[in-house]
Amino acid sequence: MAGAFAYCIVSSVIGVLLFGGGIGLIPLFHKIVHDMVVEQLVIDKSSMTYDGWVSPGATIYMQFWFFDLVNPTEVMSGHLPYFAERGPYTYREHREKQNITWNNNGTVSYRNKMTYIFDPSMSVGTEDDVFTTINIPLLTITTFLEYSPNIVKWLADLFSRIVGEDLFIERSVKELLWGYEDPIFSFIHTFTGDTFLPSGDFGLFMDKNNSDDGVYTVYTGEHDIDKLNSIENWNGRPNVTWWTTDEANMINGTDGTMNRPFADLSEKPYLFSSDICRSIFGEYEKDVHYEGIRLVRFTGPSYIFANGTEYPPNAGFCTPDIDHCLPGGLLNVSVCKQGAPVVFSLPHFLYADPRVLLPTMSPNKEEHETFVDADPITGITMRVAKRLQTNIHLKPSKYARRTSGVQEMFFPVMWLNESCELDDASVHKYKESVQTPIQIMDIAPYIIAGIGFIIIIVTLILAVRRYRKKRTSRSLESCTERTSLLHEEEFKERGNGEPRPNRWFCHITRKLEFHESKL
Repeated sequence: MAGAFAYCIVSSVIGVLLFGGGIGLIPLFHKIVHDMVVEQLVIDKSSMTYDGWVSPGATIYMQFWFFDLVNPTEVMSGHLPYFAERGPYTYREHREKQNITWNNNGTVSYRNKMTYIFDPSMSVGTEDDVFTTINIPLLTITTFLEYSPNIVKWLADLFSRIVGEDLFIERSVKELLWGYEDPIFSFIHTFTGDTFLPSGDFGLFMDKNNSDDGVYTVYTGEHDIDKLNSIENWNGRPNVTWWTTDEANMINGTDGTMNRPFADLSEKPYLFSSDICRSIFGEYEKDVHYEGIRLVRFTGPSYIFANGTEYPPNAGFCTPDIDHCLPGGLLNVSVCKQGAPVVFSLPHFLYADPRVLLPTMSPNKEEHETFVDADPITGITMRVAKRLQTNIHLKPSKYARRTSGVQEMFFPVMWLNESCELDDASVHKYKESVQTPIQIMDIAPYIIAGIGFIIIIVTLILAVRRYRKKRTSRSLESCTERTSLLHEEEFKERGNGEPRPNRWFCHITRKLEFHESKL
């Protein structure tokens, strides 16, 4: 009996130690996981993510859909445009950080070179496909002329008619994206040189292939992991100068290639995009799963391009002032696009003011929204889709006769989807190097505590059973002894009329002992 008691004591002590140790290890293991993640994410040549930071291993696709105008003559007469959407025209995008320079204050500087290669297997046609669109160079000059002397306006209009510049032109995919020689731009550049226009060519992505968008300086996360990849400055400045308020000019967040780990879903992650000349943010929408990995999805909120009236923080993006805010869902970027009347929106004017919608536009959240799917622990982006539409602010002008009969509108030219997903090899590497170790470290304390809890419960059950068995045995011995005494008295006093003792008590007690021994 003493051995059984000692066994219970030892088992209880072991259970308590395992349970308490497991609970106590939870913060320790969380600290180990935190340090392990930090070590692998810091921008450093020895970190696991460094090679992917320099040049993403996963394939990035840049896809374009163009709006082919089918009724140009009617539009010039004041009718609304109708379009045939053509796409995608797909390019494989290769990124590589170059001129990497390590600074003494925990930052690193670099240029992000981008190269685009056409992929016919994922396209509906070739780069030579031609479609009808608006003459952006002509409207750019028209915008400049609004504040020029009348004689200059008259001469410019005369020249455009002489060279045969129309409001709508036919251009190929390659020309509109990567550039073509424009007669008006060439004429102006001949006389003004680079002071007015950088060249006589025009293209929406003319200087982006085999090029970069400037010098970025970002925090490595070495001193503060919460600042990982956050931009300290771009082209030597901590802000831009295009907008009308300090808040709008701030460069916030990262360049989009890496995010801070241990995501706080209540916060809004920021990133700076030189394409749209400003910082934007996302909001947590929902959990998603990709290749068995739990991710969190951040999307651009519906008010991201709202005007200053609808969303006061956006007032600084109204140019030249708050009195010139565009309808909701539009961003006027002419101030950073050399005066071209370029207006950005989400594809098909998703979330835009209904007044700007045009026939054949059909906004769809799933197809046209921007989202980022990232691991909430490491911040590593597994899947991303950046979607944006380029529009031209078209309005009648008495100084450009070809626009005199048009309705004011935001004329869509094309929309793009820049997307990326981790390939199978990268997913396998992530699971093996990151997910599995983190999961083991995360659940190990709970397993230890669970084992300790089970030992405690089993020990208690065995102790209770031993106690009950011992108590039943004592009751049975007492019953047997009492029955024997009653039998003797019965024989002595059977004739005096006293009731006979209840002999069923011992019988029931034996039955209970028998059934309890079977449990």
